[in-house]
Amino acid sequence: MQNLATTMTLSRKPSPANRVAGESEAFEALFEQHWERLCRVLYSILGDWDEAEDQALETFVRLHRRPPADRERLGGWLYRVASNQALNALRARRRRQRYEEEAGHLALESHPSEDPAAVVEQDQERQRARTALGRIKPRSAQMLILRHSGMSYAEIAGAVGVSPASVGALLARAQAEFEQAFSRAIG
Repeated sequence: MQNLATTMTLSRKPSPANRVAGESEAFEALFEQHWERLCRVLYSILGDWDEAEDQALETFVRLHRRPPADRERLGGWLYRVASNQALNALRARRRRQRYEEEAGHLALESHPSEDPAAVVEQDQERQRARTALGRIKPRSAQMLILRHSGMSYAEIAGAVGVSPASVGALLARAQAEFEQAFSRAIG
């Protein structure tokens, strides 16, 4: 009789409340696991921490509303969606200009002893890099940003949806594409 009771208990489907609680806990764990790193990746694209957090929140809202069919690769999905959102925001000229002006003012205020010409030169270099990222293929920009953020080849492969064995070659092509776009941004 004990075996029958155990079998019945194991064969029952979880109640809707238990399933929702389990999904909520899984979502919260995923959020905590990826939040800070996702924000850092987005910050490296946008150059504005508040906007990076906004984009990260939007990514998690999208995940909550419409999770991908392949739930085994949620981490990759998060980084892909987040970096696409950030690159779209980067391409919006008005927003980009406002963020860079604010960052320039903050840099001047926080480092008044620095050479103003050096600060302006650094800001121009960042602007050229962002412009170059906006001009290259989105996947190339994603891969460069993710690699620059410290992600491994395996993590990049998961985020971009390519074979880990092809990441090195794709990064080399992306780097060449970026250098070409960057040199055009200088001229």
